[in-house]
Amino acid sequence: MVALTNMDVSISSNYRDEQIAFFSAKAGLEEVRDRFRSGASNTLSTNSYFSTSNLAGQTNGVLYITNPDTGNTVTPWVTNGAAGIYPDNEICSELSNMGTPCGSSGPTGSWYLTTSASTAYAPTAGSKLPWKWARITAKTNLTSSGTTATGSSLSSVDGNLAHTNYRVCWNGASEVAIPNATTCAAYPNIPQYLPVYVITVLAQTPSGSRRMVQAEAAMTTFPSIPGPLVFDGPNPQYSPPSSNSFQVNGTNYSSPANGNGPGTSCPSGQPSEYALGAFNGASATTLQGDDSKRQNSYTGLLNPNGTSNVLSAGDVSSQLGSLATVQGLNAVVSSVTLVAGNEGNVYGNNPSTIVNPGTIANPQVNVVQGNLTLSGNWTGSGILLVTGTLTLNGTPSYDGIILVIGTGTVTAAHGGGSATIDGSILVANLYDSSGKPLPTSGPPGSPTYNWNGGGGLNLNYDSCWSTAMSTSLAWRIVAMREIIR
Repeated sequence: MVALTNMDVSISSNYRDEQIAFFSAKAGLEEVRDRFRSGASNTLSTNSYFSTSNLAGQTNGVLYITNPDTGNTVTPWVTNGAAGIYPDNEICSELSNMGTPCGSSGPTGSWYLTTSASTAYAPTAGSKLPWKWARITAKTNLTSSGTTATGSSLSSVDGNLAHTNYRVCWNGASEVAIPNATTCAAYPNIPQYLPVYVITVLAQTPSGSRRMVQAEAAMTTFPSIPGPLVFDGPNPQYSPPSSNSFQVNGTNYSSPANGNGPGTSCPSGQPSEYALGAFNGASATTLQGDDSKRQNSYTGLLNPNGTSNVLSAGDVSSQLGSLATVQGLNAVVSSVTLVAGNEGNVYGNNPSTIVNPGTIANPQVNVVQGNLTLSGNWTGSGILLVTGTLTLNGTPSYDGIILVIGTGTVTAAHGGGSATIDGSILVANLYDSSGKPLPTSGPPGSPTYNWNGGGGLNLNYDSCWSTAMSTSLAWRIVAMREIIR
């Protein structure tokens, strides 16, 4: 009985130690994934590795992030080194073109760069999880964990074994292989392709338990919102103010001269949009009714017949993309909520205040899961997502993107006073008339925008906010595996 008890304790201890190694490796992976964001602590987005388009096996084609304990030496780039320095003995069997570290001719310069783990992700001050290193590489075709990268049995992203070491990109739904002389951004396809990075992490406990995990990640891009005020759904309920003292301007406001955060990195002269974005032809007809009465209040593109600043019919798929379906809208809500949650910026119904509303210099992602009232001289910047009714009182101002996705209702109780919103507002209803969620594969429901009384609220379109805030979103994991060696 004593022997069996001791054996059970030993088995349990070993299992626990292995689980510590496994979840430590996953923690290292999540640190790397989070540090891809431009606004993350110790962001990797400014690392010189990402300033080139080099693939693994080329100069500076690999980035290692090391996380040594006190007294440890962690040098994974010594691929044939002793166990005590935690060599990356996986890379040579995984990639066929590594050259120098795998015993063949390699690049003329260093094949890797290094940086350190961030203390901001430690479980407690001064402590470290026992993951030793993380490796980042741009994914190439015909690479496979656990299989020699020279065999014809390797799986291929595009099914073509002749495309060895082609660059792999993400098109928003799947991975595609393109010639490795071309960057993903330069590939002539719409939507723009994004690079896929492979993150490989090794963890080893003091007791010797060793686990390695690997994930493929691509940037989560924020969909483009085509205009300053977009009604994302058929049969919009639009009640404009009783006065003409308001402006909805679809002329693109993006310019470095504006001094906006994203404006400093956004070129001037970006394409303009319609003042009011309609979901379909019938919706455009509804919105054009007010445009015809208050033509001085709506500026921007004119529809083909030159009579209205409302988005013309038949352009939903190219203008709204994934935002034209409930599924796409839910995906945006999930991505935005994830980022806001990481920063502690998720609130319940009718919050008394938003602690960190953001500034132009430091935009924030905030989510209110319910109704929100903005009043007085409240200001903010970044992405604001409201799943209930958004009410504007007084003179609130915002720079960035306001998403009212859920019940899809905006009420400007006093016309917003003299407030100004530079960016875009999108209103989308995910429920039917009885309050039941709509089918995910179908279009959203009827959005509502009520302007009670007069008002001087100005909506100015700025396309740069959509592009700039994409770098704040959590990167998408498109594949994950554990490597057993």
